[in-house]
Amino acid sequence: MKREVVNHASLTAAVTGGALIVSAILPHGEVDGMKLCPIFHLTGHECPFCGMSRGFVAITHLDIPRAIEFNPGSPLIYGAFVYMFWGSVQALREGETALKPVKRKLYYSWLIPTILVFLFMFYQRVIKVFFL
Repeated sequence: MKREVVNHASLTAAVTGGALIVSAILPHGEVDGMKLCPIFHLTGHECPFCGMSRGFVAITHLDIPRAIEFNPGSPLIYGAFVYMFWGSVQALREGETALKPVKRKLYYSWLIPTILVFLFMFYQRVIKVFFL
């Protein structure tokens, strides 16, 4: 039996495009109190990624300052979602099943700030709360 090849471009387009579409559909302002994080519901404390959904909604509705209030990492992750969605659409247009590799310089210029922001969020929301 021949094994099916996964079309990574289609899968990436569906996941990233779906997240971007949902963030456009959800009304900004009405989701500000929404907390979907299971860690928050178990501990009562925000995790380093809390606020990402609300941040995505805020960014989609062009409220960048509010998105940064929800989670300073949300613009970085949102940018990655837009980049990956665009790359997957381009790959599908060209008949490819995989995305083109990200240029190393662009990748590291995104990765390093993202790691630093989430380390800061980990310090603020975990280390300070539970250990200091």
